Amino acid sequence: MYTPTGGWVPQSEDLGALPTPASPQLPPALPAMSDLVVVVAAGGGVGRSTTADLLAHRLCAAGPLVLIDDTPGLFSLRRSLPRGPDGLATMPGYRGAYHVLAPADPLARIDTVGVVEGADPAWTTLVVDSYDSVLYLLHAEQWYRLLTEPGVRVLLVTPSATGPLQQALTAARALRQAGVAAEDLVAAVVDIAGGRMPRPVRARMVMLDGEVGAITRVPHLPSVRATGRLEAGHGGRDAQRAADALVHHLALETAA
Repeated sequence: MYTPTGGWVPQSEDLGALPTPASPQLPPALPAMSDLVVVVAAGGGVGRSTTADLLAHRLCAAGPLVLIDDTPGLFSLRRSLPRGPDGLATMPGYRGAYHVLAPADPLARIDTVGVVEGADPAWTTLVVDSYDSVLYLLHAEQWYRLLTEPGVRVLLVTPSATGPLQQALTAARALRQAGVAAEDLVAAVVDIAGGRMPRPVRARMVMLDGEVGAITRVPHLPSVRATGRLEAGHGGRDAQRAADALVHHLALETAA
């Protein structure tokens, strides 16, 4: 759990037993924040962290931004970034810099919802890179409350392949059924095929488009997976255009 002094206590998760879904008697609403975006996926290895970095790079010009990675991968460089006294690392972005909060130890976790609820008011934007799948999160009461809070944006990431797109479609329907408004739900489709999408892939994208407020295509950047982080300017104009589209569709352009 993140503390005001900048430290955190690793939190283990029992994946064998899911918490009971939230009941109608929900706890009080979360404190109002300027912008909160939760980046989620139906499975791992889909480009979720790359998309979260693209968004953070673009939005950091608007004011102090913190990217929370509750469970970075074993080879992610987010774990090894040098940290300041507050426990935050600094990364260069587009016309500014943003901060990263991530555990340094392998398999350690952050109480992300606790960080959000106790966030410093000076943080203009929070981008949450969540490790767990959408269906798992919706079975955790605190996460259910966070994802369905009015005004919280949810960015659902999926690669442009038939199976993952079907999983994303299921996840999108679950989020909508839970109460996430269409205008607060955007899909980012990572273009792993370089623009050459077979008919079944295009058909599932059409179906996904009917469940979300908008779809943005994001370029596939395999070198990011090798290095563990997105460097400033990486991906060129395609990546910048995708980041601009994400900001626009998430209704964050007024802040940026």
